[in-house]
Amino acid sequence: MSTSYEFQLPFSLRGLDGVIGVSVAENIDPDAIGFHLMSGGNPVEYAKGFPVCSAEIEYPAKGYAAVFGWTQMVRSSDSASRNFEMDPIAIYSEVPTPFAWYGLKPQLFDAPSRETRNEMIWRAHSFLCVSPDAVVTRQVRAVAGFGWGFDISNGKIDICQPSILEATHWNAQLALLATSYPDWSFRDGFFQS
Repeated sequence: MSTSYEFQLPFSLRGLDGVIGVSVAENIDPDAIGFHLMSGGNPVEYAKGFPVCSAEIEYPAKGYAAVFGWTQMVRSSDSASRNFEMDPIAIYSEVPTPFAWYGLKPQLFDAPSRETRNEMIWRAHSFLCVSPDAVVTRQVRAVAGFGWGFDISNGKIDICQPSILEATHWNAQLALLATSYPDWSFRDGFFQS
């Protein structure tokens, strides 16, 4: 039986209520979610058992009022720093943006993996964000967030139950965000106005 977690994360923004549908489940078919595309068309078996995370936004606003961005920080015991670091997708490596996914109600999607199953702890903090003036300035305010991840022990992958993050978790990442993206401004707390 595969591991799977789902929950609803409500938020309020600009007088409207929204909800984020979060799913974290075991990767049972890496090629069905595109791993073979990243490996030159070759099947990928090593990613089986690692988590696949997705988060979909339901929010009644449209157009510019429905533009969001997802920013994600990760901390991994196999990283040299072992602190939270920014986790943009590879295609954005030369683009100075704090967002890994951006647009009209964008879906967050991530499927971390390793080719080996060495002992490790891997955690992500994923935040849904907006700019208060939609798409005009490089201001970032978090709206809501959730944490998720996995552990590897004795070659076995254990997917962690996702949790709702508080504004204090966002505030703890402000120095990392400001250092990583000095041309952007980041405010503390969760934005609801």
